[in-house]
Amino acid sequence: MPRLDDVRLSGARILLVVQPDGRTPPEAIRDFFVFQQEKNNLLVLSGHDSHFANEVEARLRELYAVEKIQAKLKSGDTLYDEARDKLEELSERFTKAVSGAYNRLFFPGGDGELVMATIDNGLSFGAGEHSAESQIEKLLASARCDNKLALDMLDELPNYWAMAETYLWPGKDRRVPWRDLVMRAKTDPTWPWMPGARGLELLRDEALKQGRWRQTPEGHIEKGPFPVEKTSVNVTPLGTNRESGETSLSLTPRNAGDSPRIHVARTAAVSDQDQQIQDLEDYRTTEATLYFLAVDTTGKYQVGEPTRWTADLTVRHEIHRIADTRKVELRCTPAAELRYTLDGTNAREGTRYSQPFAVPAKGCTILIAAQAGEVEKSARIQIPSEGDDRVIIDPRKPARLAETKRVSIDTTDKAFSFIQRFKDRPDTLLRGVQILLGEGENAVQIRFNERALTAAAIEMAILGIRQALGEEQAAVQVLIRGGIRFGDGFALQEFSELAGVELLPGDVIQETD
Repeated sequence: MPRLDDVRLSGARILLVVQPDGRTPPEAIRDFFVFQQEKNNLLVLSGHDSHFANEVEARLRELYAVEKIQAKLKSGDTLYDEARDKLEELSERFTKAVSGAYNRLFFPGGDGELVMATIDNGLSFGAGEHSAESQIEKLLASARCDNKLALDMLDELPNYWAMAETYLWPGKDRRVPWRDLVMRAKTDPTWPWMPGARGLELLRDEALKQGRWRQTPEGHIEKGPFPVEKTSVNVTPLGTNRESGETSLSLTPRNAGDSPRIHVARTAAVSDQDQQIQDLEDYRTTEATLYFLAVDTTGKYQVGEPTRWTADLTVRHEIHRIADTRKVELRCTPAAELRYTLDGTNAREGTRYSQPFAVPAKGCTILIAAQAGEVEKSARIQIPSEGDDRVIIDPRKPARLAETKRVSIDTTDKAFSFIQRFKDRPDTLLRGVQILLGEGENAVQIRFNERALTAAAIEMAILGIRQALGEEQAAVQVLIRGGIRFGDGFALQEFSELAGVELLPGDVIQETD
């Protein structure tokens, strides 16, 4: 057992079992408690009668001696049965002695002193609801202990949030570092104990979920009331026509009342005088940059900042043979200004694309810069030498599988082979993902549209759906219809081998430095 001077209250809440000395509380624990800063992090189990404590020690010595004797005996020895019966008798006497001697709890009270509560009928040594732990918890949660332990926390969350905002926050501060709140919970005896090792964290997490508190990136916790929210727009891409570049958007106004209006313009100067969108569920556009502004027609919410949305520019190429020459045609969706170079120089300062251009028979590298509104995109296209249909991939440079390349990972083992290989590669991002689980008419299909997903996110989605369906072994297919970005060309080559994807000219795009 550690010496009392070695006990530290800075960590998790501590229960100390202290031998009674006839004083209330025991003198050693009284002296120890006076000099502690984290006074609200201590619970003491002790008693009053030192005679009973001596009785416990005597019973323990007897029990220890008989245990030693029995350990040396084996079944069939003359004294074996007698030693076994004696051990059972002494175990019962020891339990009764402990139950009678250690029958008082001492916990921090609101005035900063240790408060005593008597355990009626002594400690219980049963199991489950009849265990000593359960007995102590029920006593601490009762009115006799001023409801020191908040066993009803989950049922009374608003009350405990209000108490926390009173006791744990400094008077005028609304934003406090989390570590400071934890320290106040350990030092202020008026604060009740939250149940379990993570009770205070659970109280915080529930408050954050329900918007009662907010957490800053720096780890501060801010309590309400918060300023009235301003209007905003949540923009969700539903899909893009790869040929026309037209994107379908779902627009969801926030904090804009029951009859909201959304206005759209190409610049951040959008106002309520600009075009009003009629179909919020399926707004279609070929623009590369748009600003959306939500207006609350009731006037309850102030107009907030406009929401900027940008399209993902997709650069594609096609090689045409005209007589004895090869010409490259470039396209971009949505429409954008394209500039290019063939000699490795900066594409932003290159030739403006207007029509297909000739490329040398020995092949070349085309660097491309695309710009539409506020959106810029660079691409690198490797043109093989004439007659060479191989797909050339630089293993060191970032690579992208073109959006026009449809990929089907059509078996469960292929799907999980891909996941296991790429789950730790956050730089591999898939768009237009569609997951199919199960087979036949009971199959489930989930689309993620334009949201970029990692392999780890896809795994979590698959496991979560399987669990929700109660089919842990449901067959899995993964379809990718929006392209894949890889941190380097080597990763793209690995993926094509794992998924069984045949790479053709035009399927691979590598970004410029």
